[in-house]
Amino acid sequence: MARIRIVTKDPHVRRAALRALDGGHEVEATVPERLRAAPAAVLAGDPDLIALDVDLLGCLAGELRTAAEADCWLPGDSATAVRTQAPRVLVLLGPGEESRILRAFDEGANDYAFKPLEPEVFRAKVNALLAQRLGLMGTDTITLNPIAISDDGRFLRRGTDEEEIEAQLGRYEVCGVLGRGGYGVVYRARDLALGRDVALKVLPKAMNDNPEAVARFFRESNAIARLDHPNIVKFYEVGSYQDRLYFTMELVEGRTLKDIADREAPLDPWRAARYVAGIAEALAAIDSIGLVHRDVKPENVLVTPRDEVKLIDFGLVRARGAAAITSDDDVLGTPYFMCPEYIRAPGVPDIRYDLYALGVTFFHLLSGEYPFDGKNAAHVMEKHLRVAPPRVSAFQPGIPLLADRIVSRLLVKDPERRIQTPQEVLGLLRPMLD
Repeated sequence: MARIRIVTKDPHVRRAALRALDGGHEVEATVPERLRAAPAAVLAGDPDLIALDVDLLGCLAGELRTAAEADCWLPGDSATAVRTQAPRVLVLLGPGEESRILRAFDEGANDYAFKPLEPEVFRAKVNALLAQRLGLMGTDTITLNPIAISDDGRFLRRGTDEEEIEAQLGRYEVCGVLGRGGYGVVYRARDLALGRDVALKVLPKAMNDNPEAVARFFRESNAIARLDHPNIVKFYEVGSYQDRLYFTMELVEGRTLKDIADREAPLDPWRAARYVAGIAEALAAIDSIGLVHRDVKPENVLVTPRDEVKLIDFGLVRARGAAAITSDDDVLGTPYFMCPEYIRAPGVPDIRYDLYALGVTFFHLLSGEYPFDGKNAAHVMEKHLRVAPPRVSAFQPGIPLLADRIVSRLLVKDPERRIQTPQEVLGLLRPMLD
């Protein structure tokens, strides 16, 4: 059970917050006067989260900085002092206070919610921050892992690696782990019947009774099976063995585009353009059958020794207009690559989501940086919403003007003004591919 403090001048907000969190946590609501009189007292008892009016954040900023230091001790004598870490901070904003959000992040906030509180949204924000605090989603340091918070506020726990297959799964002899995702582990395996090496993705056994996880697993395998394209990893078969669901894919030798970027970025612009063109070719095939990948990023692109591009990991794929897997569908994606319209109103996006992510990828290959960075996922997503994208040429002077313009057009916040199709990207890139 987490310890939460609510500090607001509005009694209606205090009551709404208490009702939204009723029964799930140890919650204490207080008035601003207490915070102003003794800021340190609000941190007493090592709260996990503090939700407070945005205009009160300045009163607590100094205490938060102190608590964030490596060896921080709460005030008290040697018998009562307690070691702690900074609590997560959720600021509460009233109508018309949107312009204060980015400054609040700079002053120590981790996320924000609007008044009057919407219980489901508030609960989801609180649970996401508590997941960070309690170590379920790492720390405030941005990672590239997908985040998943359901609309009803549940933090969606992913499968664990405790049941890794060490030897054999039916006719497949397991040779090692290639990667781990939210809904499965991918192994390098040998198909003993056909005498070929494959990539074997297995759903964790603990998720067999999770309808959402099983649905996602089969949706991913079905999406890959429907695609036969040189820039997309090939599908082989789906099956089960001793209650373990699996499917197999082409084993692609090579490196991820992330590994290449981490070691070599900024890349030569013409080389980066070739990689982006390969991804665009894959997206054209995906779009042609009405799918959206939803997780285009360098980690999900393999580059073969012959410099061929293969798009992988269809775990978040959705069909345009498809119904949600559950009635409370979740917000999924990787913060660095999320498009503004999806952050603003999660739902089923179209191919322009993938094109925005392609623009972020191109930006990263050309500069070694991301267009938007921040202290945590919420901070990054807020920048996607409210900050004009920088020109990649400001990070890497001397890149071709065409590359700079293509990146800028892919990162337009309004999807109606963004590049509309993968084919349009390929047409614009053509002078850099000859």
